Amino acid sequence: MVSYARLRTRNQITMAMLTLLKTHRIENIEVTQICEAAFIKRSTFYRYFHDKIDLSEAVLDKLLENWQNDGQEEHTAAEIADFFMDNYDVLSHLRVDPNSRHYAETQRILQNWLMTHITAETESAPAVIYKIRRAHDPMLLSVFLLEGVFGVLAQANLSNQRDRLRVKAFLVEVVERIDQSSRWLVVELTSFSIIV
Repeated sequence: MVSYARLRTRNQITMAMLTLLKTHRIENIEVTQICEAAFIKRSTFYRYFHDKIDLSEAVLDKLLENWQNDGQEEHTAAEIADFFMDNYDVLSHLRVDPNSRHYAETQRILQNWLMTHITAETESAPAVIYKIRRAHDPMLLSVFLLEGVFGVLAQANLSNQRDRLRVKAFLVEVVERIDQSSRWLVVELTSFSIIV
């Protein structure tokens, strides 16, 4: 059983990285900076994480955990859009430049993280995960969604209220259409299985 002290230290390191990612790209963050922000020694960092790329998976889990623990059983399309918009700095800073030596490893971690949450048997996933699970190809849809959302958000000035409202309306429409498409697919597959 993991002790409370270990959980607290792991959380402390994760939160330090989360804070740094709001203003720095992952490739520009050094383990020393993470240690200073978490008030730990370098050796302590390596007891919990292999490297900063490994730590990025814990950051993604923390973002999702905070969203899942908000007391709601289902999130509206507007709340899903808000989640991406509110966490855009962190999420975009987790994306490594394709020319970086960390690119392949980061992409692998992101894909593994996505597939873990999409294929998990847990009932406590956010509504958007259920929508992705019901899709014809969950992995392709999740990658398409993430890349599409990043592309849209990169084009907007989220500090400008007009741009923010415009982007939110667009993302809401996209999520609602995905929901409609996945419902249509479920109905079609159910009808097909009844006929067969």
